[in-house]
Amino acid sequence: MIKQVADIHYREEREELEKIDSSDQSMVAQRKARVETTSSYLMSLKEKILDYSFESLDEEILFFKEIKPKFSSLLIFYSAVEKIEMDKPEGGLSHLKGYYENELKAIKRFFDANRQIYSYYRSEDDYLDPQLFVRGVIDPPRWMCKIRVDQDERFSTAGDYMFARIMANEQIARYLESAISGLEFHPFTEDDIETNWTGETINLLEVAYGIYCTAQVNHGKIGIGELVRKLEKVFNVNIGRPYRRFLEIKMRKRLSRTKYLDEMVTSVNKKIDDEDAYDPNEKKKHS
Repeated sequence: MIKQVADIHYREEREELEKIDSSDQSMVAQRKARVETTSSYLMSLKEKILDYSFESLDEEILFFKEIKPKFSSLLIFYSAVEKIEMDKPEGGLSHLKGYYENELKAIKRFFDANRQIYSYYRSEDDYLDPQLFVRGVIDPPRWMCKIRVDQDERFSTAGDYMFARIMANEQIARYLESAISGLEFHPFTEDDIETNWTGETINLLEVAYGIYCTAQVNHGKIGIGELVRKLEKVFNVNIGRPYRRFLEIKMRKRLSRTKYLDEMVTSVNKKIDDEDAYDPNEKKKHS
């Protein structure tokens, strides 16, 4: 299925972007590298799709509504940031603040001009999906999608670019707001790489009970069932009924009831000991 292939591709792209973020390149070089990287991954995704036959209409809609816009929005965002920073005027903080505020106004005008499709995007409706996210539609809702950049109908639909543009502009607005406030900004944090719990589910239940019994969330004003549901959502896993599964923990031998939590303590302490044992300055003294 194309989703699994795209997820791996997207994860690899985000890893490449993280490498650029942590590199010793100049800011200008980093911005250019991000644009080149996101463009390359989008083209690679296109090549995969041109050799792929969707298994169903639903899969095609999923791709053009959710998957492709994730890739496209990265390219739109980093291209926009590169232009914003290249066009940034010289001057004091107040002058720069005015520049960023004008860019924010341009974002607002975009959303005002495209409020119908933006409302559709925010509402998570699906009644127009066959017209917006299927290729080759003869009469798409042009009153909703006024812009179509990619003319290759093998890799574009009436709505995928607009969804990508919306996703990117939301991030650009946050970027500008952070720039005005002088805060560091990491884009697409809410659309980060999918996190899947790959250990035993009983281990996550131990963590849940550890958090619950020490009242670490909402000052302890949260039930174990609600807390478990939250963790299930974050880690894409099904733990099951907390109270029933807690019996599995209680039935363990006395010395190993909290097996996973004990393992965590041991692992963290080992990491601390290993890092303390390595002192590069001490090594230099004896060289």
